[in-house]
Amino acid sequence: MRRSLAFCALVCGLWFTAGLFAPSVMASSEIRYDVTMEGMTNKLRTRLEEISKTVLLEKKRPPGSIALLRRRVNEDIPRLLQVLKGEGYYGARVSADIDTKAEPVRVMFRVALGPSYLLKSVEIKTVDQDARPRVSLPNPEELGLHLEKPARARAVLDAKEELIKHTRKQGFPFPRIVQQKVIVDHAERTLAVIFSLDTGPLAHFGSTSIIGLESIDESVVRSEIPWQDGDRFGPEMFSQLEKELIKTGLFATVQVKLGETFGKDGLLPITITVKERKHRTISAAASYKTDEGLGGTISWEHRNLLHYGDRLRLTTTASEITLAAEGQFRKQQFLRDDQSLSFTLRAADDRPDAFRSLNVYTSLILDRTLPNEMVLGGGLAFKAEWVEQLGDENRYGLASVPLHLYWDTSDDLLDPKRGGRLMLAFAPYYDAFGSNLSFIKGQLGYSRYTQVFTKPSLVLAGRVNVGSIGGAKRDEIPADERFYAGGGGSIRGYPFQSAGPLDGTNPIGGRSSLELSAELRLKIGEHIGFVAFLDGGNAFTDSIGDSGENLLWGTGAGFRYFTAIGPVRLDIGVPLNQRKGIDDDYQIYLSFGQAF
Repeated sequence: MRRSLAFCALVCGLWFTAGLFAPSVMASSEIRYDVTMEGMTNKLRTRLEEISKTVLLEKKRPPGSIALLRRRVNEDIPRLLQVLKGEGYYGARVSADIDTKAEPVRVMFRVALGPSYLLKSVEIKTVDQDARPRVSLPNPEELGLHLEKPARARAVLDAKEELIKHTRKQGFPFPRIVQQKVIVDHAERTLAVIFSLDTGPLAHFGSTSIIGLESIDESVVRSEIPWQDGDRFGPEMFSQLEKELIKTGLFATVQVKLGETFGKDGLLPITITVKERKHRTISAAASYKTDEGLGGTISWEHRNLLHYGDRLRLTTTASEITLAAEGQFRKQQFLRDDQSLSFTLRAADDRPDAFRSLNVYTSLILDRTLPNEMVLGGGLAFKAEWVEQLGDENRYGLASVPLHLYWDTSDDLLDPKRGGRLMLAFAPYYDAFGSNLSFIKGQLGYSRYTQVFTKPSLVLAGRVNVGSIGGAKRDEIPADERFYAGGGGSIRGYPFQSAGPLDGTNPIGGRSSLELSAELRLKIGEHIGFVAFLDGGNAFTDSIGDSGENLLWGTGAGFRYFTAIGPVRLDIGVPLNQRKGIDDDYQIYLSFGQAF
């Protein structure tokens, strides 16, 4: 019995001791090594390191022996050669040395690139073309392939996709590359590419079915369809339709799919699948500006009031310079699918430093959508108001005929990165309360957005606004219809409406104005951004530049925090032409969305 107990104790002790030393034994069996590569550019080295198992597993999974390390290195060589061929180095050679005496073990990949092979020719052959309508074939440059340039595999693969897109745009929805042949000539160090293209049948649009509608009338969707039954197939019309339906604000998702088989009429059926958004929305926004103080807006909107996408919006605005309530009803598809009719009613107490205006405004505006993102509109408007400025009180009943043209090619409402926005507005005014006052007011504004870099995102934005009033003297024009400049949406760094004619320190407005802005917008990561800006301009007593009134310039910087719906803006503006007793050293602006 004693011998048995002693034997068990001995076994347990040996097992425990082995457990203590096992980790160190296992650790000592791992081969630690370093990897270096020579013979290529830094950019190419990065590409090779991204696919090298020797590099990727260096720290994560060291091999258990030199033999396993050598196997890992040897398996890497074909991978590296494949990448080099993809970059146009079809004669490249790769060798590897392992220095087992070094500590840690040293692995060296040596690359002999050789000359870069050039693209000699690109040929596109069509299959069964005699039995089908002819397709226009692209030249190599249209596919992104450039003759006598390095023959990179990525460019050839991209060209294959471009050839498919090019063929689909001509009305062939089911093209395919039946064969892709790459011929390498090592003697001439060139590459020839041959694509065999089966265009498939030419297609025309057939009947369109719509799935997913709940409360929206089907005519709302059909009015946006850019094709007629029997029209030649064009894939760009699908993306155009999806974009236009999303822009209505009625749908959360839109998907347009082409049928896979032709109908008995020889046409391809179309299916549009939609998911409706919630049609009622309550929204709120707040802002702070050192020259205007705190402000806020609360809105309620119904985007499908009569089941035809008709929109009713009620808005209340309150700040230190205005108190207003507004309602707007917009009737879609008014008399035509591309027209809408808007009725607006607004009551306000506007009281900036320049004037005070108690007014009621109403308008009836007809808008027509034109090609290329243009909107042309016009209608009738009337504003009854009491206006006071510097102790002078007047009452007006301004009847007007507002006309406008909008052109918006920007890619985002609150944070544009590409495209532009044009606004042209013109309106004759007549005082219906018996003063015989009449004048004409015009405005022109244009903003342009260019994305210089994508990672990180750097956008150059520019803006110009010009305004002019004719037909009446400055003092005859109602104070709230004159032009003013200065503030967060105008010339940052100057108090609201103060960049222009003054009576002492009180803004009195002018008959014309000019505003200029340039802004650099840098976005770092997903949420953080910074801007630097330069604003300039003025409001002028009469014409732009008259009476010795020079432009006032302001500059500054800002911070942006990007949310799911748009950026929060914080800007600090400094006046470069600071006027004693009028302009502060700086102005702060906090609001939602970019400055323009």
